[in-house]
Amino acid sequence: MMLTQIAKGGQIAIASFIANTLVGVFELGFGLYFGSLALSADGVHSFVDAIVSLTVWLGIRYSQRRADGKFHYGYYKFDAIFSLFAAIIMVASGVIISYIGLTGYLTSSSHHAISVYASVIAGISIGIAVFLAVGKNQYAKKSGLVSLKTDAYNSIKDAAASIIALVGIAATWFGFYGLDSLAGLVIGGFVVVAGYFSVHSSTLILADAYNNPEMLETIKRIATSVPGIQSIDDLRVRRSGPYLAVEMHIRVDGNITVFEADRISKEVTLRMREGILSLGRVTVKPEPVQTASHPARQ
Repeated sequence: MMLTQIAKGGQIAIASFIANTLVGVFELGFGLYFGSLALSADGVHSFVDAIVSLTVWLGIRYSQRRADGKFHYGYYKFDAIFSLFAAIIMVASGVIISYIGLTGYLTSSSHHAISVYASVIAGISIGIAVFLAVGKNQYAKKSGLVSLKTDAYNSIKDAAASIIALVGIAATWFGFYGLDSLAGLVIGGFVVVAGYFSVHSSTLILADAYNNPEMLETIKRIATSVPGIQSIDDLRVRRSGPYLAVEMHIRVDGNITVFEADRISKEVTLRMREGILSLGRVTVKPEPVQTASHPARQ
């Protein structure tokens, strides 16, 4: 079931690539035709989103490859690696868009109202971005794919950028011609900020950082529900692609047999897999609460 959801996430990513490419062609083409910097900037932004979706798709494909002699723990982190590359692309493109918008606002010599058709195209872009964001976010939650979640935020950002473009275009109808270029500047800044947060998130994952107190409590609750476990020590969780890698030490009675300790450890793993969909590698080490009693040596 988990692999099916991941595969579905990959299909959504490639569909997003196609949709954003088509939107970018229309926005950039009509933006240049109507002389709208805001629509042109949003078109470039859509092309960037297409590249992001493509890298996300590649990351999902790599993350599903099995472990081999070189990558003993699998290719799961490629999901976060590709997500980081996509975020860097976002930041770089945002800087370029902002520069074009700023220079256009300061040196603009064309003062004319932008055609209403440009607004229609921006409105269509908003609808497509919202639709993609909902789909990506839904399957990101089900599959646990970090890169797809990043791409969902990217679509939300895309919708907001298109709204800004629409406002800038509409402002020209009332004589505020410079706001079209200013909207391009704002869109660029928006892309830079969103890219920064994506870089930050992907970097933390690659550094094995994990900050989800609710999930930690869930793991503890499931583990301590197994009879024979008295406490849990040294619980460690890290994200590995769409999965969670968990390591923990369980405290058991020191007088039980090795076979019984092994049975308890396996029971913990089984219950956790039943209760947590995105669980990957689980390492459970039993340790005694007290050492077994031995007769004193003379």
